[in-house]
Amino acid sequence: MMPGRARTARRCRPSVVRVAIWAWLTLAITAAPALGMPGHARSTDAHASIVGGSPASAGEFPWLAYIEAEEPTETFACSGTVVAPRIILTAGHCVQDPETGVVTPSADYLVATGALDLSTLQPSNVSTVSQAVLYPGFDPSRIQGDAAILVLSKPTSAPSVAIAPPGGGSPPAGTRLLVAGWGLTDPSSQEAPAALQWGSTVLQRSTYCGSRVGKYYPFFSPASQICAVSSPAHPVATCHGDSGGPALAGSAGSLVEVGITSLGADCDPSLPDVFTRVDQISSWVERWIAAVEGSAPTPTVKAPTKPTLPLLTVSKTRQFVAVGLGEGFRSRYRRGSGKRVSCERVEREKVKCGVSWYQGGDDYYGTITIYYLVHRDLVYWNDRYRIHWVSDQCWFHSGHRQTCAIHTRHR
Repeated sequence: MMPGRARTARRCRPSVVRVAIWAWLTLAITAAPALGMPGHARSTDAHASIVGGSPASAGEFPWLAYIEAEEPTETFACSGTVVAPRIILTAGHCVQDPETGVVTPSADYLVATGALDLSTLQPSNVSTVSQAVLYPGFDPSRIQGDAAILVLSKPTSAPSVAIAPPGGGSPPAGTRLLVAGWGLTDPSSQEAPAALQWGSTVLQRSTYCGSRVGKYYPFFSPASQICAVSSPAHPVATCHGDSGGPALAGSAGSLVEVGITSLGADCDPSLPDVFTRVDQISSWVERWIAAVEGSAPTPTVKAPTKPTLPLLTVSKTRQFVAVGLGEGFRSRYRRGSGKRVSCERVEREKVKCGVSWYQGGDDYYGTITIYYLVHRDLVYWNDRYRIHWVSDQCWFHSGHRQTCAIHTRHR
């Protein structure tokens, strides 16, 4: 993470898929012209698996789905789960670009199910998508309500995972969660493994989430999100390409999807990953299952919300001031005394603050501006500051202020 900056690191990225994988996908398309897709290999660019995880063994996570979409400018990959023969549950940002508000057309998707290793895909494993539907509560500005479904053009024979019941609440803090996906195992890697990866992490208290997640994501909401962080002895994190994959609670044979992988701190196991609470969206999922798999009425599809930068509140600004100056001045700010922060709004998403404190015989003073911005599908906060400091002894006790050295740092 860059000093003084946090971001909602979405878990889907451009896809770098192995030639062998696309050879099978091409075969699947060519062998089944009824799918309505051209018989050619797609261009490749960055597929994204679990950092610190392990390859899944035969029979494990049989309901995982690999999702890939080819857009005019890039090919991206996400993970998902089979929740009914024709319905895949995934993340909302795998369907709508939170920066532009554009929804990826259903015809641009391919979904692979029933195969843990993408290099062993058969034509029967691959399906096109007839409809992509955003959860109506998805807020692309804050990446909240981050859920969507893909309706497959044909049923999959892969089993369905159980999902948390509506309003059932999230599991208690300390619950062991399993995460799985086809993402990067190393954030610096240019290639992801073909095999599904999984790992274990631990659900955290909402107060812990609000504090720790706030270091990189300013909008954590316990009402719609949960967070988890792994044991330092066995560090595990979701990474690019794991978006839409599951967070699972329970024991073998009775696992329940309680979270949808949404975002995290650049694949860093030391900071929590954030998941969409499935109990908050499962009634919506059940209505779609009843409509697609049965004879229930089709739910109303809400028009996507156009992304806007959120309001930057003064209370949130004060939190970012502490993080920004703490990163910029380290112990000189963190151990400082007499801290004062006085803020005024500049714009809806920008607040400027005057700050002062003293530490180690020096007095510090200046201004810091906190602001939101969106870039390449990510919501950032950033800061700009100009801070001066001077020796307390010289300034207040020497009687010769004009000779005191005033130091300045700015960003």
